[in-house]
Order: sequence, then C-alpha cells, then structure tokens
Amino acid sequence: MIDFHQHIGHMGRTVEQTLAHQVPHGVRQSVLLPIDGTSTPAERFPFEVALAAAAEHPHRLIPFCHVDPRRADALDVIRHAHRAGAKGFGEHKVRLPVDAPESLAIYRLCGELGLPVLLHFEYLNYNFNFEAFEGVLRAHSDTIFIGHAQAWWANVSAGAPRDPGAPDYTAYPKGPVQPGGLTDRWLERFPNLYGDLSAGSGLGALTRDPEFTRGFLQRHQTRLLWATDCPCRDGAGDWGEAAPRECFAARSLPLLRDLAPSPEALELITGGNARRLLGL
Repeated sequence: MIDFHQHIGHMGRTVEQTLAHQVPHGVRQSVLLPIDGTSTPAERFPFEVALAAAAEHPHRLIPFCHVDPRRADALDVIRHAHRAGAKGFGEHKVRLPVDAPESLAIYRLCGELGLPVLLHFEYLNYNFNFEAFEGVLRAHSDTIFIGHAQAWWANVSAGAPRDPGAPDYTAYPKGPVQPGGLTDRWLERFPNLYGDLSAGSGLGALTRDPEFTRGFLQRHQTRLLWATDCPCRDGAGDWGEAAPRECFAARSLPLLRDLAPSPEALELITGGNARRLLGL
C-alpha cells in the first residue's frame, strides 16, 4: 500500500515517527508533501528535508516538491527539484486563488515535466475560489491534478456550503450526499484529475453517506488515491503533545475494505493508482 499524503514535522513528528506510522497498516511507501510555508510558516516543511529523508529511505518514502509561486525563482526551483528526484508538486497550500497567474505558470511547467500537482482547497484560505478550478482543468489537460482538503470533499455533494461567513457554514458537511457535486462530476469529466482521500475531510466524505460512497468508489476506482495526512506517530493515535486521537489510517482502511466494489478496486485505490501515476 501507498499512503499518498504525509508530512515530516507535522505536529513535531520526526522521520522515524513518520515511518512508524506505516507499520501497523501494512503501508510500504508514503508520499512526502513539502509545503513552502511562505504564507503558512507554522506548516513549513522544506523540500530539502523530504529529499534527504527519501534518500535515506528510498524504498519507503517518495518526495514531492513545493515552492510559493510568488517567488521570482519558483520555476527554476521546480526544475531543480525535478532533476533531484521529486516525483510531483505539492502540497500546493497557498493563500491565492487556484487560477492565480503565478500558479498557472507552475501548472504548465509541471505538465511539461510530468509532475502531478496536489492542491489543498479551502474556502477563504487556500486555492479558495474552488469553482474556478474547472477552467484550470480545461486549460491544462496535459497536467495531472490531485484534489484534497475541505472544499474538495465538501463538493462531493451538490449544494455544498461555500460561504464561510454564513452563520450555519461548516467545512465538514454531514448527512446524505446530493447527486451532482462538482468533485464527482469533475472526476467523471476530466481524465487528468485524481482525488486524495486523506484527512478528516476525506474521512468525512467516505462516512457521511455509505450508499453514495459505494457508487463513488465504483465510478472512480481508477482515479482515487488512499492517503492519510495523519499526524499520529505510531499508527494508533499518538498525536504527541496534543490529546490522543484517532489514526486516520485506522479509520479509513476498514471503510474502504467494506465499501470498495471489489478486491481489485481496493488494490487500485490503496496502491495501484499511485504506482501508475508516479511511474513506480
């Protein structure tokens, strides 16, 4: 299995603790997603750290790269990272619209280099004009995109909350899914789009409407990537100084085993799609 979303330093976690998270769940490899941190300093995870960890554990860790698109040397940084062994770009978590010109230049370059781009969508905060992403997909058909986070998974349902200023707004909607959500429709329409099932947002999408989820996994079994974005240090809920909480891997894997339409689909979602996408 491949966990497609991990960070070193997430809530103080070390490389060794990141590796320890793999063991209880039979995870063979994890994708490391740096964050430039220019606009999110508390989440800074330098590409150099990911590259060094992957060099030390080449059969267990897969490095991506990330740079804030507003840096004058952003494109040169990506070219250097590609030559150094980066397998993708992201986590792209910046306080810009998803179609900001600086980001569009990065998407074009990643398409040329064959680097998939993993985007964090969150209303008001990151890549915040989610609805504009359809235009990005149409204009960059040679670039592989991977959707992640709150706005991405809220929009698995039509009528998803989109105004963080509304009194009843929630980034984690619950209850039955209304057919026709943007995420579902875009995965159907755009062959260059994948979905990252990680974090509380992905877990919420899997659990809110099991019957819908069965069909969703059936429809998109070749385009979904099992991932955790889990900060726990042992695969069992040790969140360090924070209060012990659940491990996202421990929650999501049993759900997928129950809801996936076949063993073959489960294998694709938990590893096969990632291997194909990354050329492993």
